[in-house]
Amino acid sequence: MSPMVNETIVWSDMLSTEQQLVLILLPSLSFLIIITLLRCIWKTQSSKPTFSLPLAVSLPSYGSTSSSMYLCQEGDVAGDYARSWRRSFDFVFFLVMLAYLIVLLSLTVWLEPMYLVMPWFWMWQIPQVCIMMLVSLVGGLICRSCCAVNTKGYIITNKASTFKVNYTRKLQHFAAFTVPLLFNSYDNSLLALAWGDFYILLCFLLLIKPFRESSKFLMLQFNSFDRPEDRPHTLKWIVAGNIAPGMLLIIFFQCLIESDLVYLIIFITAIGDGLAEPIGIRYGQHKYETHGCFSARLYVRSWEGSACIFLTAMALPAMQYADFDNFNQVVAAMLILPPTMAYAEAVAPHTIDTPILMSTCGMVLYLIQFYI
Repeated sequence: MSPMVNETIVWSDMLSTEQQLVLILLPSLSFLIIITLLRCIWKTQSSKPTFSLPLAVSLPSYGSTSSSMYLCQEGDVAGDYARSWRRSFDFVFFLVMLAYLIVLLSLTVWLEPMYLVMPWFWMWQIPQVCIMMLVSLVGGLICRSCCAVNTKGYIITNKASTFKVNYTRKLQHFAAFTVPLLFNSYDNSLLALAWGDFYILLCFLLLIKPFRESSKFLMLQFNSFDRPEDRPHTLKWIVAGNIAPGMLLIIFFQCLIESDLVYLIIFITAIGDGLAEPIGIRYGQHKYETHGCFSARLYVRSWEGSACIFLTAMALPAMQYADFDNFNQVVAAMLILPPTMAYAEAVAPHTIDTPILMSTCGMVLYLIQFYI
């Protein structure tokens, strides 16, 4: 008699036909409804947006550009980099990274001294840097091939430009959040993940003004995310407003959720928000306004872009259904996340939407996992 084999059967291996239909039809029908609403029922706005969403309130302006409130649209050049780097975020970034390095070394000596004598641990950081720089380089080459540059190498566009830096900027977001998790998946140590984050941030540190203006290679990488409408705060907004807070949130939710659902936070934020910007620019016909981060400057978003967040937040949980504990959790995520994430993206101030989206998605997933 052959011995009995005890195999653990998980719910995701036994999906019924009805459950499979729910996973397929819910995103598909939502897509058709959105297309019908935005293209057939809701008439296209032909004038300037006449309303703002709740969180788009007046904020103090700062920096080297005009302090008056005005509408800044995709491609508009809002400022320059004439100011000395020692009086800008670049210098602060350098000091913060130096302090971060000291803290990491101290924690390593205290908690994981074996890392200091493990060459493979440090060699394992090199591919992360290479991938991050390659992503930026590819984005920069695309921008250079489609846009004009000034004498210093900065991209020049305007509202009427066919191609805009907005199309390539989200590549850095996706790589910055995903690469450290993937390369440190062999080690559940938060310290290892923190070191991975340090090396990713190091790639951005190399793009501060004195470095990028003395190297075409680095300027190409900077071109890939230097939206003219963000100047002169491009690096500040992408690092301090998105990348660094996002990294902290990923570490937090990795401890809180303790499953591969943490990747869902990254995918919904990076893919959804990444698609929202180019699609909103190219096909957005229903506009609304929001403010920049600590700026009185107004920026334009579209309901078409917000719809990308909605659909992504519905489709990705269906694709990652096996990481949930049961089918009810999947359905709850597909019903709760789309409107929640779309609203969070719509009201988030310009340039700090990533941490708002991540925190919203992470808390919803945690509550679903805990209560359902």
